[in-house]
Amino acid sequence: MSYNKVEALREKSDAEKLILSNDYVAARTKLKKAQQLFPALDHITPMLTVCEILSASTNIIPGYNTDYYWVLQLMPSSTVHDITSQYQKLLSLLQPIKYKFPATELALKLLQEAYSVLSDKKKRVTFDIKRGISWVNYESFEINPEKNTHLGTGVADNNGDKVHVNNILQESGSSSSDVISDGYKGQDTDINSVSGAQTGVFKTVQQDYYGFDSFRTPECFESKDIWAVHCCLREPFIGSRYGQICKRAGGEIEVTWLKPIPVTEGERRWFDAGLPVACGSFCLDTETSVKIDLKGVFSYKCLWDSGVTEELFEIYPKKGEVWALYQDFDLEEWSYNPDIIKECSFKLVEIISDYSIYTGVECGPLVKVDGFKSIFERTEGENVILHVGPRDLYMLAHNVPAYRFTGGEIDGVNNGMFELDQLALRNPVQEPENSTLAKEIEPEFVGLTPGPETTVLGPNWTVNDFTTGQVWAVYTGKDSMPRQYVVINNMISPTRLSATVLEPEPVLDNDTSWKNRNFPIVCGLFRAKDTVLNFDLSQLSHPVNCFKSMSASVYKIFPLKGEIWAVYKNWKSGWSRLNHDNYNCWVVEILSDFSDGEKMMVTRLVEVKGCLTFFERLQGEDGFEMVRGFSRREMMCFSHRIPAFRVPGIGGHGIPESSWHLEPVALPPSS
Repeated sequence: MSYNKVEALREKSDAEKLILSNDYVAARTKLKKAQQLFPALDHITPMLTVCEILSASTNIIPGYNTDYYWVLQLMPSSTVHDITSQYQKLLSLLQPIKYKFPATELALKLLQEAYSVLSDKKKRVTFDIKRGISWVNYESFEINPEKNTHLGTGVADNNGDKVHVNNILQESGSSSSDVISDGYKGQDTDINSVSGAQTGVFKTVQQDYYGFDSFRTPECFESKDIWAVHCCLREPFIGSRYGQICKRAGGEIEVTWLKPIPVTEGERRWFDAGLPVACGSFCLDTETSVKIDLKGVFSYKCLWDSGVTEELFEIYPKKGEVWALYQDFDLEEWSYNPDIIKECSFKLVEIISDYSIYTGVECGPLVKVDGFKSIFERTEGENVILHVGPRDLYMLAHNVPAYRFTGGEIDGVNNGMFELDQLALRNPVQEPENSTLAKEIEPEFVGLTPGPETTVLGPNWTVNDFTTGQVWAVYTGKDSMPRQYVVINNMISPTRLSATVLEPEPVLDNDTSWKNRNFPIVCGLFRAKDTVLNFDLSQLSHPVNCFKSMSASVYKIFPLKGEIWAVYKNWKSGWSRLNHDNYNCWVVEILSDFSDGEKMMVTRLVEVKGCLTFFERLQGEDGFEMVRGFSRREMMCFSHRIPAFRVPGIGGHGIPESSWHLEPVALPPSS
């Protein structure tokens, strides 16, 4: 713990330097890491708030300097009461660090300016009009691979350079789906309206013509099919993982991940660094079967060929497909410095020839057709052919589902043009997807896994990670563990949401006794009652896998196979408050799903020697794992779930390949 505090103070010091150089977003990232390393760090919440306010103030929109709604972290639909309450809350939060943290005085000044405008009826009306006009003045957005940092929409700044709209909006927690452009057909959301600004992140993306979602309906998923699943490297990276369908149950699909088989030493380093692989030979990773929500996560069904054995799957570009290529690709450099990929840009290409293991593949560059959201054509006036050799296969980032027009479908579209799936042209966690965003599935199998030196797992949630009806765990109590469950209602600002608290419904005597002593309950039946609270996004730990009854708002939440949980050590149903307040925990991996009639089996995990957040299975005598079962009557001994994932290639760093990387903030006291 003392080591963590030292590291946290070092991150805080770095954040202060970044603040002084006006790099507020990077400073916030440093502070988040400090918070995860040592949650009790003094004044960490107000320091993060300073970064958020200053970051919001840099989002300059033509027509005025600062968006005061973003500064106060409110929606344009907020009432005067909302504005006053939020201002007073932020003011009281920042005052204690006014002379202790750099730029806090500037943040307080911005708060005062925002409040003076938005709390005055006449000033606010004038401001809203100017704000609305400024958004309308954003004309068409276009892809410019040479100046944008990644595929998506861009607008010109005052110097004529491209500024990516996603970068501007993500810094304040907004979604690029909220941005309106006259140059985009079919978008009619009003950014100043409640439905547009507040629920826009929850609506389904609209294509220009073709409906790609029709090929992602539940009926399309059959056993043994291989599907591409969106993954992301935070922002702004897009990539895919491949999974074989095991079975479908309701709105969930169980898949087994495919693991790439590197050929060259460079490819091995790339894989060991945790970077995604879209082409080559793959085999099933039988240890990674997971359940995934259907919506907003699956991209397309893959075409693949059998390898030299039945256990191998060969996935290569095929003639007529559209792919995204990494620009300025350097296998050696990126595999040694994987963070470079976070800033990479992409080039969209049409595959002109099938892939050959001897000659590689040839591609033709694509450019966006003016006036459309997602229609592209081959570059005009240039007979440019790009060649990707067999040694540069990892340059191919991901396949983009595409519809080839034959001409006559819609005005302005000619034979040979492509409509591309918007879900593959931007960070999939912007889907309302939410679809059940990629991150909702769980960090352990959606994002790029960090390298072995990483000691922080906790995600930086944004509005794009939440949708109405999701169940999430919230950090609560004196020890701030994720033991409270809530159902998401709606976003109320870029950094806050409204949620209904789930209250336990005791079934057994043990449950009732535990609840009567006001101890937290994390397993059993829960019902949405009347308690509605507002939460900062940083208070939410992870999405909860649960079952909801069709007839009533009752949720069934129990540990599931493959999850990592904390279990109270020496637990007894008759524990006193003193016993509970001074608890210690074991960490366990769930080996079987809960069943009312059978015991749920778990195996104990222990910390990997010398690693604070990596855990492996405990081995008993003769190498046997320490396994035990828990009955329904013992479910109160479960403290909380700990978000975790496995790190590919970790074995090369002296850490067992099968070990788990656990969320530091959710680690409980241990014996």
